[in-house]
Amino acid sequence: MLGLTGTVTFVLATAFMALQTEGLNETVLSAKPFLPPGFPCPIGEFPCGNSSVCLEQSKHCDGVEDCENGADERNCGDITGWGHDFDKTVQVFDWDSYQPPRADICILPDVPAPCNCSHETRVYCDGKGLHTVPTDIPTNTTKLYVQDNNITVVMNESFINYTKLVSLNLQRNNIRVIQRSAFKGLRNLQKLYLNYNLLETLEPFTFKDMKTLTWLYLDDNRITTLQHQTFFGLQSLFWLDLRENRISHLRGEAFCEDMPSLRWMELDQNRIQRLCPEMFAGCANLTILRLRNNSITSITRRALDTLTGLEDLDLSWNQVSVIPDDAFKNMQMLLSLNLSMNPIERLQLDLFDGLANLTSLDLGGLTMHNLSYRLFRNLKKLDFIYFSQFRYCGFAPHVRSCKPNTDGISSLENLLANVILRMAVWVVAILICLGNTSVMIGRTVMKQENKVHSLFIRNLCASDLIMGIYLLIIGSKDHVYRDVYNQYAQEWKQSYSCHITGFFGMLSAEVTVLLLTYMSVERFLCVVFPYRESHPNVRQAGTVIAIIWVAGVTLAAIPFTSSMYFGNFYGSNGVCFPLHLHEPYGNGWEYSAFIFLGINFTSLTVILFAYIGMFISIHRTRRSLKSPLSLLSDMSFAKRFFFIVLTDSLVWIPITVMKFMALTNAPISGSLYAWIVIFILPINSAINPILYSLTTRTFTNMLGNLVEKSPFRPVKAKCPTDGGHRDEVSATTGTTGLSLKHTRYHRGKRCQSETESSMSMANTSPLATIHTPDVGVPTVDGEMTVRFSKFSLDSVPEIPSNEEEDWDFGYGISDICTISCGRRLVTTICEHSISDKASVKSEQKSEEITEDCQESKYTDTDTETTGL
Repeated sequence: MLGLTGTVTFVLATAFMALQTEGLNETVLSAKPFLPPGFPCPIGEFPCGNSSVCLEQSKHCDGVEDCENGADERNCGDITGWGHDFDKTVQVFDWDSYQPPRADICILPDVPAPCNCSHETRVYCDGKGLHTVPTDIPTNTTKLYVQDNNITVVMNESFINYTKLVSLNLQRNNIRVIQRSAFKGLRNLQKLYLNYNLLETLEPFTFKDMKTLTWLYLDDNRITTLQHQTFFGLQSLFWLDLRENRISHLRGEAFCEDMPSLRWMELDQNRIQRLCPEMFAGCANLTILRLRNNSITSITRRALDTLTGLEDLDLSWNQVSVIPDDAFKNMQMLLSLNLSMNPIERLQLDLFDGLANLTSLDLGGLTMHNLSYRLFRNLKKLDFIYFSQFRYCGFAPHVRSCKPNTDGISSLENLLANVILRMAVWVVAILICLGNTSVMIGRTVMKQENKVHSLFIRNLCASDLIMGIYLLIIGSKDHVYRDVYNQYAQEWKQSYSCHITGFFGMLSAEVTVLLLTYMSVERFLCVVFPYRESHPNVRQAGTVIAIIWVAGVTLAAIPFTSSMYFGNFYGSNGVCFPLHLHEPYGNGWEYSAFIFLGINFTSLTVILFAYIGMFISIHRTRRSLKSPLSLLSDMSFAKRFFFIVLTDSLVWIPITVMKFMALTNAPISGSLYAWIVIFILPINSAINPILYSLTTRTFTNMLGNLVEKSPFRPVKAKCPTDGGHRDEVSATTGTTGLSLKHTRYHRGKRCQSETESSMSMANTSPLATIHTPDVGVPTVDGEMTVRFSKFSLDSVPEIPSNEEEDWDFGYGISDICTISCGRRLVTTICEHSISDKASVKSEQKSEEITEDCQESKYTDTDTETTGL
């Protein structure tokens, strides 16, 4: 029955993959991709400057000039947001300390101590501990440096005699008050540095004589308000720096109307909470406005309408959650817009429609739920766009440069960014499909199988086969989208194809985990509690398996039940697997954490302790028997148990650790996600057929028989003809006379005298003597012959069935001690010492154990323990 089920599963999944691949090819070839109106190149390509030649996106800004005019390597850096970079340069570079020729020459007479003169007409009084502005310096001084002193008040007419000053530096003093006429007479001043002081307010008309001032630095003070006509007279002011103050409100008439030439205004790190129309009244000539890192929570309608000449607007690092749809309506000249690091979750679809000249847009740090192609449709000149996640780049396929340009899984060009992953996905998928298909067919063909065990193994293979189908679909999508992935990324991730593909991956992972957990628990109970009455028959096993499949389907299908909560649960990345490492708190994150940190890690823990418990029980039993093969047999079980636990651990421990790290916001390499999905997650699906079937005795015997029956079988020596090997042996014990149940020998035994020994039991003798040949493996002389080989990983036989005819002895003398989990019959071994030789007696009873024999507790331990 299950062979048919597995075949149907494989056919349906393959058919689905074929249909999806065919549909995808049609989509790529015939679908009309999104491009802004008038875009000169086909999708996935960009023009070589102003020419009509188009070039693939991957060849732009790659360090190699592919265009004849070299345009593909020009403008690769985003210089449209030049305000921030230029501002940093101005602050770092000490323009006034630049050493031009004649730096040591002073032409000023009588420069008072402690000041000194250089560069002909510059006077340096910085860091001299002054409490007042010096008044006896030469009147011909052009640049005066009085920074790093202890001046607290700038008195009226402190500079009235210095009419030739073009630069005055008063920064890093403790200035608290500047009297109204303090700067009287400075009619030629161009740069005034008042930053890093303790100013709280400025008197009106303080700068009325500074008609030529172009740069005014007031940053890093304590200014809270700007009074009307504070900047009266600053007709030539170009740059006003008010960063890191305590300004909470602005009125346009307080500065813009008095500064008609103002182009650049810095208001970063203040306490502005609201933007409204009156704040920027009269600021039509302003080109750069920086409001970074304030406390702005709202932008009223038409608040920015007067900023018609603005080219660079920075609203990053605020608390804006909603932006009106007409906020940027009148900003046709805007080149750079930075909205990053705001709690914006939704953007109006026509928000950017008026920004026809926009070339740089920063939306980094925003987690948006309504992104679409429509949002960026009219941004024809957009060259640079920045998102918090790579998956958003799919909404702007016409933009030449999108950052980040990969999430570790995909890139702008390919669904699988890494070349190794592109090849590995096919290799792993084919291995999974071939291995699991062969096991399903093999276990269907073998009629003498333990039916319960085989039922579980075939279902496990069917589940693992689905994982192979999942990888084949991902590989086919990667092939079809090669070099143009970003153009169709959102279409793919939002499609039903991606959702069903993710459903396959989740279904396979969860059914495999649940099956392995149940099999491990059942095997643990059978080994540790061998005399329990209840053991699952075929019907009960089928019921359990059906429940597991229903649970797996339910767990994988729940994300389809609520789009409001789960959102695009399976489409968060190109491989459609909902591990959610890049966006740990996105839609449905609680459910993802429940699956991977709850169910799967708990299952791993149960499996781990079940196999540890089994090994401890087996080891204790063998120690009590004191068999010469105990150590070798324990090593065999230890190796098989180790590989079973290791494969489960290699899958779920890394996934659990990285999922936990993601939830704690620890940095995780983007490339790890791809390796997890392509390599780590399918480990169980690829290795399960080997651990649970292909290396077991049943399969190796079947293959051996096929080889022996083949006309190409190798020539080998015939076995001795001393009675031959009989398929069934019946004997009676020397003490009870009870007949032993018939048993079958291992089919396909080999005649290797150097690695085999024989044991026989005489019907008339209660004891049989064990001989120890040179090779150190005991033999027993008698009539009934049982051959066994050295223990190895593949010498562990299948689980005995509840049905008597399926009870099969395995290799080794310890197998005679095997007790079927489903029968009341008990076989024991007693060991005695006679003249330096061991004597072995086999005794069989229906209910009781002879007192002088040690009970064998390790039922089915020489069976295929790896199977359950």
